[in-house]
Amino acid sequence: MLFSLLLISISIISVSQETTNISDTDAVRKNSINLFIDCNHCDIKHFKTEITFVNFVRDRKESDVQIIITEMRTGSGGTEYTINFYGHNKFEGFDDTLKFSLPANYTSDEERTAQINMIKLGLVSYVAKTPMGKKISVVYEDPKSNKEEIVEDKWKSWVFKTNVSGYISGEDMYTNSNLRSSIDVSKVTPDIKMEFGYHNSYSESIYRLSFDTIITYKNSNYGDVLIVKSINEHWSYGGFANIYSSSYSNIELMEGIAPALEYNLFKYSEATTKQLRFLYRTGFKHNDYIDTTIYNKTTEDLFYQNLSINFSYVKQWGSIDASIYGTNYFHDFSKYNIGIFLGGSVRLIKGLSLRLYGNYTESRDQLSLRKEASSTEEILLRQKEVAKNYNYMLSFGLSYTFGSIYNNVVNPRFNN
Repeated sequence: MLFSLLLISISIISVSQETTNISDTDAVRKNSINLFIDCNHCDIKHFKTEITFVNFVRDRKESDVQIIITEMRTGSGGTEYTINFYGHNKFEGFDDTLKFSLPANYTSDEERTAQINMIKLGLVSYVAKTPMGKKISVVYEDPKSNKEEIVEDKWKSWVFKTNVSGYISGEDMYTNSNLRSSIDVSKVTPDIKMEFGYHNSYSESIYRLSFDTIITYKNSNYGDVLIVKSINEHWSYGGFANIYSSSYSNIELMEGIAPALEYNLFKYSEATTKQLRFLYRTGFKHNDYIDTTIYNKTTEDLFYQNLSINFSYVKQWGSIDASIYGTNYFHDFSKYNIGIFLGGSVRLIKGLSLRLYGNYTESRDQLSLRKEASSTEEILLRQKEVAKNYNYMLSFGLSYTFGSIYNNVVNPRFNN
């Protein structure tokens, strides 16, 4: 009897609280703008807990304001964020853009806090036109001094980054280990971009069979130099230089250099939302092979040309990325490589989205293939490169969501 009365009391309290919460929620929904945020690498759940004066909706067609957040790497290794605000319904045509940069040493919490502050700042002009505007106040932090502090960059825009990583996994009959290391040096200014890098990768696998033990390994080294000079908002020129070795590709040492020219149909300053870049390079490389190739070569000098066309477009309905690229050798035009990449996410109609990513490459330029045939083990374990005419990858998906358009609530209980 006592337990029944307790349950009834809890139920009455719960209903009362739920009624109050519904009333409060309805008031917020009625007076607040509907916001839709499109961002691939943002902590949306945290946004919902910190930005409480808007209605978060799950479809852009239900929104009064749509936000698209894009990012690009800065010369210091940090990130430049571009926040595009698009007005819908009563705010149609009322658009805005905010940009800000964060250093590379920011933590995830500092990044999302900075993102939230900028989103709130951008939303003020929209919220001010609603009844919720009466409850919004703007706080200004007065600087300690009117004089701007001049900070001298003792590194002169140079940035150094090193990395060492590895992993090991195994079971009774199999062990795999991998070690990677790299060093990258860069200097990026509005007029010039210089990048130098060296990367090493080593992997080893051990298979313990009942009749034998098989040990396989792969080792590769790659070093590259990129120098680019800005001409104007559409043109730039520069060059590439690289060295490369790979046990998989039968390359003992490759050395190459290639001058290049690029034209961007759109302005480089609009790169976060749209790009159409044509990059042409022509170059020379010298190859020393580990084993004799199928063309009876142990060393070879090659001249080649390469053209790539890269398109990127980010709009309110989604995003599209596409590339077409091709390379051929001057000594034999039948030795070529051509490919295409397409990726993106498009909202077809309310609640229905299409995601598509794929690439296709046709290869006719495998000059480093070993003359000696690979064993069955080497082919199955992918230890040596074999002849191929093409390779492809395709990933696609459709998603449809319906029901309540509001999703302000965050409930992390029992999350796995």
